[in-house]
Amino acid sequence: MKFNIQKLSNGLGRCGLITELGRHGDKTLATPACMMYTRGGSSPHISGEVLDFVKNTPGLLQISLNHFIEHQETLEDFNKGIAEFTSMTKGSIFCSLHDPAVEVATGYNDKNGVALWSRCGKTMVDVDLFMRSMEAMMPDWYQALSDGDTDLSSSRKRVLKSVDRTLTFLDKIVEKHESSERLQKSAIFGSIEGGYDIKERKRSAKETAARPVQGFVIEGFHRFGASANLTKMDKMVSLLKETNKILPEDKPRLMQSVWKPDAVLHAVQLGVDIFDSSYPYLVTEKGAALVFDFQYEEPVNTPSENEEDRQFSCFEIDLTDKIYSDDFTPILANCRCYSCLNFTRAYIHHLLNTSEILASVLLMLHNFSHYFHYFVTIRQAMLHDKLPLLQKCIDQQRPVDKQDEEKNNEGCS
Repeated sequence: MKFNIQKLSNGLGRCGLITELGRHGDKTLATPACMMYTRGGSSPHISGEVLDFVKNTPGLLQISLNHFIEHQETLEDFNKGIAEFTSMTKGSIFCSLHDPAVEVATGYNDKNGVALWSRCGKTMVDVDLFMRSMEAMMPDWYQALSDGDTDLSSSRKRVLKSVDRTLTFLDKIVEKHESSERLQKSAIFGSIEGGYDIKERKRSAKETAARPVQGFVIEGFHRFGASANLTKMDKMVSLLKETNKILPEDKPRLMQSVWKPDAVLHAVQLGVDIFDSSYPYLVTEKGAALVFDFQYEEPVNTPSENEEDRQFSCFEIDLTDKIYSDDFTPILANCRCYSCLNFTRAYIHHLLNTSEILASVLLMLHNFSHYFHYFVTIRQAMLHDKLPLLQKCIDQQRPVDKQDEEKNNEGCS
């Protein structure tokens, strides 16, 4: 795998090209990039045939090991890799440890391995089992086994253990990877740990960068993108700035989380190159649709002046709400996705209220298409020095977080 920076934009943000992607050595992936989120090796609610209707589909698929750890023996017997096993052969496959859309239970990792959670419960995965899984799956690139179970409340002792364990796992994995014939076309991404401790973050970055890895997974923040209030954002800004100064510029950085549109732009400007698309999946699961505007060279058109239209946030609307029962407009005006071209808010509202599975299909088609289009726009804005305009466009739609309000009002009487 090779990573070439095309352009630096707004501080640490960069546009780049990833080439020589495992089985797809002739393909190129532009960054900032968004991986297609999958569950059990397929796009949620969307079959392979229907997936062709999704606009701007990325050439990068994200598969979580926890979905397949219970099928370890089946994959070994199949012996053709996860791409053939799931029929997801068109894109490059990145294998992560955990599903970014699911909160991982804490307190179960130890010095010998990491706890993965599947439908069958907890499986403790050590280095040997992990490498057997990678050899059975043969992903194009994969996240090395890591202990990312840290957050704001973690003690310094716990953070030290997180970094030490992850580096120990990585050394063993590199040794086994280099001697594996089945993984010669696969790339290793080392995990950067350290929680919210700047000293340990730097140590983790320096030590991981000294290993023969092809990229980095920034871990240990527990869903930064899902709850990016000002307090957590301030801590993240300083930590990522210092961490990314240590990481080599010629290797991509990946960070999994439930990334809302505003958090994506902040992370891009902090030097994160690759994201996942679990956010549009979670929006779909609650019967909502993405409606944020990213046409930064035009005035922002909010979806509705009706406050009820913003039940979740200004980025999405709740189509289970009865106000949409007679709304015969598309989900989003000017959207060219299959759902918006053929169906109305009222029809999807009806499908949701009658528990028809078609509702999730249509919402997933729209939400994926809209989110992937957003990343195309981010890259264009960066290449044409228009990122501040896009940032302003998104910030105008950002809902006010209660914790942000409390912080802004501190000291006021």
